[in-house]
Amino acid sequence: MICRIARRLHRFGVARGGNVAILVAFGSALLLAASAVGIDLGLVFQARRKAQGAADIAAMMGAIDPTQADAMARRSLGDNGYGGAVATVDTGSYDASVSGVAPASRFQPGASPVNAVRVGLSTVVPITFGRAIGLAGSVPLRVTGTAASAQFAAFSIGSGILQFSNGIANALLGGLLGAQLSLSASDYNALLGARVDGLRVLDALATNLNLQAASYTDIVQANASVGQMLMALRVAAQGNAAAVNALSGILNALPNAGGTVPIGQVDPLGDAAALAPPRGFGGPSVDLMNILGATAALANGQNQVAVDLGATIPGLLSTRLTVAIGERRRSSGWVRPGGPNATVQTAQTRLLIEATASAPLGLGTLSLPIYAEVAPAQATLQALSCVGGARQAAISAQTGLATLAVAAVSRSAITGGTTSPSLSQPAPLIALPLVNVTGRALATIGSATQTLVFNDAAITNHTVQTVSSGDLTQSLTGSLLRNLSLNINGIGVSPLLQTSLGATFTAIAPSLDLVLDTALRSLGLHLGYADVDVDGVLCSQAVLVQ
Repeated sequence: MICRIARRLHRFGVARGGNVAILVAFGSALLLAASAVGIDLGLVFQARRKAQGAADIAAMMGAIDPTQADAMARRSLGDNGYGGAVATVDTGSYDASVSGVAPASRFQPGASPVNAVRVGLSTVVPITFGRAIGLAGSVPLRVTGTAASAQFAAFSIGSGILQFSNGIANALLGGLLGAQLSLSASDYNALLGARVDGLRVLDALATNLNLQAASYTDIVQANASVGQMLMALRVAAQGNAAAVNALSGILNALPNAGGTVPIGQVDPLGDAAALAPPRGFGGPSVDLMNILGATAALANGQNQVAVDLGATIPGLLSTRLTVAIGERRRSSGWVRPGGPNATVQTAQTRLLIEATASAPLGLGTLSLPIYAEVAPAQATLQALSCVGGARQAAISAQTGLATLAVAAVSRSAITGGTTSPSLSQPAPLIALPLVNVTGRALATIGSATQTLVFNDAAITNHTVQTVSSGDLTQSLTGSLLRNLSLNINGIGVSPLLQTSLGATFTAIAPSLDLVLDTALRSLGLHLGYADVDVDGVLCSQAVLVQ
């Protein structure tokens, strides 16, 4: 009996016929358990995505108006099915421009300025199949969303209205770009009447520079050639055929790609850089000519530009311009009151007009040098409000101190540096073998400050408001020439010559005014004035930053 049992146990131990069935049974059980857990995990991941979306939306709703953040965020959570969930709403400051700080640490609860909201959402997800293998009946979830306020204004200063006359604008802009321009008055009118979205210009530059995956912050830190800037402007101006044709004319006139310019100085992000706005975010409506002028000036750097206008100016035998421009910055990008970029300036500009005209009393040729120096004007965004959908911006604007002179100034002294040329020596006006007439005059236009308030209509219509120094005359050069201190051979002049020269100066003053005013306006400057235009206001918007 014992032997029989032992033989049967031995046969059972060496049998292989039932192994497959046993393995299939155990494997099927494991596969069913894994499938069940996979279904539960899928439900958990789906629930996390839904909760994350709800937290993000709540953060953006709260960031629209941080003073109402708690109520707005909780209302949004309730609308998305999380009214009974545990939630936290914190306000604080967010700055994406801080280097060396992880993105998750850029939000500082309770810090100033209050421009961001973080919403934390805690919830649980019930599971079904996992219980069968001993897992908990629910999985806790915790998600956070952070959004920053995008309530900004953008403005420009120094956008004087260009007066196209006798090729002055072509000669000066062409000199800055290193091109022979032949734009017509209608071309300039098209450029002056065109506005482009500043961020769409950056989008086009990203494509030209092969930076498609870059953020706006990355784009403004790059450099672009003049040609690339012009092509980006042309893309952004699509829909305005006249402006596109004018830009194409400039592009075709460029002998090469042109010099490089720092993009951020031409088309800045302003304070919005700290929010790291996503691609496709709305930008300010910028005057196209502002960007074009800034590109030309920056490409030229602080180099001297000499323009010989010959006898093209009525009333003058010849005219030559020598211009130097300091570092240029005119448009703000999106900025907020009190922000680091809330103040913008025009460029310091030095200009020498060397004109000749027929001298009175048969004395040959009268040479007349007119020197002008315009210090930077500046504007600061002081206040911004968006109450009931009505926008209002207050901007403090200050004109730049301007100096006009008739003096012996050499062309080499016209530079974009910090040192002004000496104006102490009289200029030779008439030089004959026996007659040497010299003269010197100096006039200063003082600075003035005024707060300009732009209401909703002014913002919508891009109305330009102006601050004037208050001590301007109808003819700047005429006023200067009337105060000339004249000498003939080192002594005073006779009444006859004084009267005759006075009549000559009066006759040529309008021509000199034309050259001076057109040249400065071609550079976006208006002597004795600060012209300010609000490019746009962002109200009730927020950007998801984490």
